[in-house]
Amino acid sequence: MKIMIAKGYILVIALVLGLAACSDMYQHEKYIEDGERTYTGKADSVKVHSGENRVLIEGLLISDPKITGAKISWNAGRDSITVPIERTSGIDTLQIYIEDLEEKVYNFEIVTHDEQGNTSVPVNISGEVYGEKYQASLLNRPVKNKELYAGNLNTTVEFGSMDLSSGVFATQIRYTDSNGQMQTKIVPVDSSDVKLPNYKIGDEFEYRTMFLPEPTSIDTFYTEYEADIPQVTYLKNYSVPFEASSTSGRWGILADWTTNDAIRIHDDHGGWDEWNSNIFNVESGWGAPGITNGKIYQTVTLSPGTYTFKANLRNGNDTSNEGEGDYAYLVVAEGDILPDVDDGAIENDAATIGYSRILQSKDPEDFKVEFTINQQQEVSVGYATTQPGGNVSEQYPGTSNGRHCNIMSFEFFKHGE
Repeated sequence: MKIMIAKGYILVIALVLGLAACSDMYQHEKYIEDGERTYTGKADSVKVHSGENRVLIEGLLISDPKITGAKISWNAGRDSITVPIERTSGIDTLQIYIEDLEEKVYNFEIVTHDEQGNTSVPVNISGEVYGEKYQASLLNRPVKNKELYAGNLNTTVEFGSMDLSSGVFATQIRYTDSNGQMQTKIVPVDSSDVKLPNYKIGDEFEYRTMFLPEPTSIDTFYTEYEADIPQVTYLKNYSVPFEASSTSGRWGILADWTTNDAIRIHDDHGGWDEWNSNIFNVESGWGAPGITNGKIYQTVTLSPGTYTFKANLRNGNDTSNEGEGDYAYLVVAEGDILPDVDDGAIENDAATIGYSRILQSKDPEDFKVEFTINQQQEVSVGYATTQPGGNVSEQYPGTSNGRHCNIMSFEFFKHGE
């Protein structure tokens, strides 16, 4: 009886197994009813690069040399393109541009195929297209300061900060140099300023800001060009506290000015004085030697126009007198040096454009030179002197025992600016 039960179980199990086998065969036949399906190799490492009303779809074709084309569809399959592919024996790169797209986010499907019509498993990827809306949101990088130094014709343009999430990465700036040539510079967004060398005085520069909506975008967006004109600076280091390029005790050499050897009578220094808040001072006497044809000046390039060069003196100066060998001048002259100061030289030198004698008896408001330039040219402006030293009162009775000229500041400007 136990055996029969065992046989009974065996028969039941066999019957169940038989039915399962028939079921599998049925399912298999169902799937191969139309023949076994063959798939082509799919595109690998697919990426979408955004652009202006277009995209670039890139990918790799690593396997299946039988691939002959690819179909890219979007808008739920309502739009598509098919491109031919010529495979090589190695790894090929797929690069497909899709143009004339509206500004929005797209879902793309990429399917490859062979000559027999076999297709790959679809590859889906999304990407964004940018256009007028994005363009309208872009702002030009603000200019904080723009200064043209007439001493070397360098213009320095300083920029404000930007919201980096906008995709900004640089500013393009263009200008005309003094030779009439157009120059262009690219200023990265992480740079706060740029120098424009050899700038043409009186001309505008133009600038626009550059954006990539995504780091891998294939198109750069630009703001419209804006025009601006730099503010011309004619002097550097022109007021208290004056800066010194080197010092020796109380005395120094003025930074950004040319100081000739005749001025340097204090341990090879002179013109800068730490007394009175680091002031401009040319001093002789009180035991120090005299100065002959001493000059302190800056050389600049000027455009046509009328200018004023003025010195603002501190009270209590012992400046020059009417006596021979006792001269001090504000001078404007052609070229890159001031004329000598020998008796009558300043007044009669052909290079002299204008001058003003500095005298103790003179109204301080008259320590200025007004002059007109008819063409762009290089000029030098500054202080020139021949003055006594040693015990000055012995040479010039009734005067102090030395000479000094404390200048608080200089002014140099073009009329009408």
